[in-house]
Amino acid sequence: MRKKEKKYYNQYLIIVMSFFLFLTGGCNYAIPEQETTRLDSVTLFSDVDFWDLPDWSLEEGTISAESSKQTGLKIDSTIPPQDAKRILSSLFIKEELPDLIVLEDEDMAHQLAASGKVWDLQELLERYCPNSHLLSRFPEDMKQELIRRDGAWYAYPSHINSLDAKEIWKCEGEYYDKVDQYSTTLAIIWNRRLLKEFGLTAEDIQTKEQVFAAFEKVKSTDGNSHGATIIPLLLDGNLYQDYSLTVLNNSFGAECVDDKGNYVERWLSPQAKETLQFVNTALRQGYAQAEDLMANNTKIKADMAKGNVLCFIGNTANTGIDPSQWISVGPILSESGKRPVLGKDIRMAKGWLNTLVSKSCKFPQKVANWLDYMTSDQGMLVNNYGFEGEDYTWAQDGTIRLTEQGMQKREDYAVTGYSAWWNFGNHAWERSILPIPGEEEESYQTHQLESALGSYPDTYLYDTCLLSLPNHYINPENKIGKIQEDVLAFKKSQIAKIIAAKSDEEFEEEYQYFLSHLKELGIEKLDQKINQQVQKNYKFYGDSIKKVN
Repeated sequence: MRKKEKKYYNQYLIIVMSFFLFLTGGCNYAIPEQETTRLDSVTLFSDVDFWDLPDWSLEEGTISAESSKQTGLKIDSTIPPQDAKRILSSLFIKEELPDLIVLEDEDMAHQLAASGKVWDLQELLERYCPNSHLLSRFPEDMKQELIRRDGAWYAYPSHINSLDAKEIWKCEGEYYDKVDQYSTTLAIIWNRRLLKEFGLTAEDIQTKEQVFAAFEKVKSTDGNSHGATIIPLLLDGNLYQDYSLTVLNNSFGAECVDDKGNYVERWLSPQAKETLQFVNTALRQGYAQAEDLMANNTKIKADMAKGNVLCFIGNTANTGIDPSQWISVGPILSESGKRPVLGKDIRMAKGWLNTLVSKSCKFPQKVANWLDYMTSDQGMLVNNYGFEGEDYTWAQDGTIRLTEQGMQKREDYAVTGYSAWWNFGNHAWERSILPIPGEEEESYQTHQLESALGSYPDTYLYDTCLLSLPNHYINPENKIGKIQEDVLAFKKSQIAKIIAAKSDEEFEEEYQYFLSHLKELGIEKLDQKINQQVQKNYKFYGDSIKKVN
């Protein structure tokens, strides 16, 4: 064949192959037959130390075997029980990055993106899987947030449920819209059985005075129920400052802006003082115990499981409760009459876990194919719910029903892998194929507990996305960074002293020192720096946070 003829022949082949790919569409999930017997193995590393991702199985009928069949890959996972950041940093320095990296730590994900050692997913997919659904219907608002954070689309986010995602995967009715609008795992919950035993109703536990009266009633009757000592109030153990105090600040209306919408430290508000007084009173009166503030989550769950806690304030996700046995009446209302407030990420545009692909990966084409498959409707269905007819069936309304076998496999996810791929969690998709839960179902009851504060008629809702700061916005090496470090350390230590005060006089002395020393440390300069970005966020999103108290 002459050179000129060969040139035209090659162009003809390219046109024919391009047309063939256009007709077949997307990445071909099924690997060509000659490659199915040669599985390629890639490594996965994660910093989520409590992620029970099972070993990859090639046994017929398993979801991992189905994934290998569709993509030609086998995943070898490493999830260190501790020191994940140090281990990953060491691998980075030695230029031995894992092929797939799944990170909870946004800052670490951002650093990897900036290093140039991980793929821009747009480039990866366009090169190796050009017809991927991820290039045509990935939620645009999430992509833009990730680009805004990292400079390009380096990370695939988990727990997709943004505004654009809900347009792609539509869900009938308003149920989940209300869940997204109002729910938060940070809540005040009450034991139904104990309320009944002590003659208390929902109307008796709404204001701060009523709550203390309920605690006193339990304490004055020797605090016993069926021989068990009752705990009037349990806070969230050694996480109480992060969770319990946040709930109380929400209840009493502690705000993070001034009259002009400028950012200010929340702990400087008068309502935050009421939070500290509430906890201090509870400890001094014996309604709560100081030693419980040092408890780890294992002990908190154990205390809740005994059924002798009257009221829990904190993160309900840390409790392991049966939600049918608990109620929430929303906020504990301030004696000052201030409105409760609740900040929520209304746009939900960043997700939780970040999946990145190393540029040193030996099989980028198969990894691109794997990402495309795992995030497709087909892949998500298999990986979350298994196989039709065995694990689930389709109902006439277009939603799925799990079989007993399917439900059991999801409960045993650490062994079966059903719903174990958290990094590909897609709430919007999942809600589009699941029936709305009935009132007797656990998810419905959990949503009722978690939505009580947000749906309380007087609660002011604001978007926490407006408070977000870019990675490294505050440089830890400069003056503002040092102020932030000192402020965080001081807040933690001084709050512990304030709530442990033995008298009103000691409380006031420690609280006034709290305010004055925060100013000495430079809290106002730190607030001004944060406010500069908050004002930019207002303009970017076309929204703002109002002061209501």
